[in-house]
Amino acid sequence: MSNFANRFRIRTPYSILGEEGKKRIHEAALDVMQKTGIRIHSETARASLKREGAIIAPNGTDVKFPPGLVEELISRAPSKIVLAGRTPEFDLPLDGTHSYYTTDGCGIQVWDSVKGVRRKSLLEDIRQTAIISDYLPYVSIYEPMVVAQDVPEKTHVIHGVKVAMENTSKHILTESTTKPGEARAQVKMASEVVGGVEELRKRHYISAMVCTMSPLVLEGPCTEAAMVWAENHVPVHITGMAQTGISGPATIAGDLAVNHAETLALACAMQAHEPGAPCLYGSVLSSLDPVTGSYMGGSPESTILCAAAVEMGRYCKMPISTGGLGSGAKVPGTRASMENALSAAMCAVAGGEVVNGLGVIDGSTLLSYEQLLFDNEIAGMTVRIFAGFEITEETLAVDLIKKVGIGGTYLSQRHTMTHIRDFYKPLAWGSYVTDELSFTGSGDHVEQARTKIGEILKDHTPEPLDLDVRKRLDGVVGEFGKV
Repeated sequence: MSNFANRFRIRTPYSILGEEGKKRIHEAALDVMQKTGIRIHSETARASLKREGAIIAPNGTDVKFPPGLVEELISRAPSKIVLAGRTPEFDLPLDGTHSYYTTDGCGIQVWDSVKGVRRKSLLEDIRQTAIISDYLPYVSIYEPMVVAQDVPEKTHVIHGVKVAMENTSKHILTESTTKPGEARAQVKMASEVVGGVEELRKRHYISAMVCTMSPLVLEGPCTEAAMVWAENHVPVHITGMAQTGISGPATIAGDLAVNHAETLALACAMQAHEPGAPCLYGSVLSSLDPVTGSYMGGSPESTILCAAAVEMGRYCKMPISTGGLGSGAKVPGTRASMENALSAAMCAVAGGEVVNGLGVIDGSTLLSYEQLLFDNEIAGMTVRIFAGFEITEETLAVDLIKKVGIGGTYLSQRHTMTHIRDFYKPLAWGSYVTDELSFTGSGDHVEQARTKIGEILKDHTPEPLDLDVRKRLDGVVGEFGKV
């Protein structure tokens, strides 16, 4: 295991739902899948499920799952996988003992902290945030963070992934794919980087987010894209987004049941189509504002939902991805950081393996460079807290305690000099003496973060892609634009 992956190791998770609670939610979802069914608009997925014994309703799109079929199909999915970096240094084993963090994607605006206004998102924002993420120690996975509005809409996904591949060596998660053609183009690009399609099947350099459509629908082109990912063994983060009271019941247990049914349905379709295709139980669940009905990412209910979904994924023995950050705050700063910190901690308690959401707020629509830096600190502190600590002769330091004795000091001891090197050190703010700072509110730290971002972009150069590979990626983008 690489030192990078080891940085994210955490202690054994706690249970939030308990075995009986998980069992009841699972059985409720199976009951819904058997008697109500899932509407699946993908002909490929329906045909694959029908071959395995699923029942297609007369309307041609609703699919029901007989008893035992769900368990049979999801048992084919691997319980452990490795999300690979461009280089092995950044390989991330999903084995239940780590908590990794990924940037969020699909932002359509960018926060200008100097002017205090929003601007449109550009391809340059993907390049810069990829470089920043390549540098930041607690960004495990890079997900292109915005929809680039300065390239053709038809090709923005392909452009974004290409720029990401060129500017970070870390694993890449692609979110915005909505069509099978886009998936095929990205498979081709990733294959160029790792050395062929067969190598990509073994070395999962990219993974893909595919969303279900709550309640109980698998949308057509996205699901067809999932079938392409499955054929090429690109891991799919199956991402249900049921919102309490709107696309799911207004109760946590009911919302989890809807999400569980949708997640299992897509997992089953993938395994029916390509047995052994890697998939992750990925959920970004949320509550509604009881006053306005709007999205409430970061609320206590949303936090519980995301953490509980982690447990449901573990119940099914699937690798886990969850929306652990993603505040509903409209601007970066205090509220966003507070909500993200509580949510990240709760997901770590539950044992979330891939925790999504760094750097994008307001319902995953607004990128903030400064919030990305703050969220890196939240990830780092969360991992440090939940890593626990060792109890050994060296760490107990009984001989040292006796040596220093009553009323002494440990400051001059070699033991102290050795072990303080392991203390957490923040990047977003310095260790300043209080009276050296001119406190003017949150703007102080925002300004420090903005300065640090500038330093990273000036000084950090990611490991470049081979020039021939870059030319071949240009060719894939050009071919896709002609289709």
